[in-house]
Amino acid sequence: MGVGKVVRRLSGPLEPYLADAYRGFFFNVNGFADRVAGMGQVGSVVEIGCGEGALITALAERMPQTKFLGLDVTSNVGRLFDGDRTRVRFECTDAAVVAEREGAIADLVIVCDVMHHVPTEARRGLWQATEKLVKRGGRIVFKEWLKNPAPIYWIGWASDRFITGDRIQYETRETWMSQIEDGTSPWGVVSEMQLSPWKTNHAFVLERTRRVGGEAVESGK
Repeated sequence: MGVGKVVRRLSGPLEPYLADAYRGFFFNVNGFADRVAGMGQVGSVVEIGCGEGALITALAERMPQTKFLGLDVTSNVGRLFDGDRTRVRFECTDAAVVAEREGAIADLVIVCDVMHHVPTEARRGLWQATEKLVKRGGRIVFKEWLKNPAPIYWIGWASDRFITGDRIQYETRETWMSQIEDGTSPWGVVSEMQLSPWKTNHAFVLERTRRVGGEAVESGK
């Protein structure tokens, strides 16, 4: 168990505030939620690896007509969600299970700071599950902590490795771009976001815009 899990377990009613302060040092969740909501209102959002529900809490406030599904393999999934539960639900399960069971159910799928926790050999499976969950004409927002020489990158690496206790593997922007646009998938990057408070926070917005097997596949077609 990582040091952070022990501290949070012992913090009692202060836990949400400590969690927000710790998370906020590395990543402005509210700022990211503003950017995602600014992409336009949608009917349904799935977040893969939603953790205890911080991002969905922020998004639900900004997207009042949207239904949300948060997925995570942790038993604490959605535990700190604070909002309207009539249009938000959480499941402790693998994304592949939901994709197989329900198919394309989301106008937008968000994968935020998840992939670096996934072993390299398992990443393709997660990508495939993500793709299956998106409706025709829908989008994916893929956010990661980018590998680079900046001191804050190494602080973030140490935080994930020693405070959370996870074994992680970050990648550069160029590596993620090459994996997303490898020619075997219809998905292409249509825009990118540099996110506060550190440029190491980076998001890719994906749509079905690429040619696969000689046929054009366009967003919304």
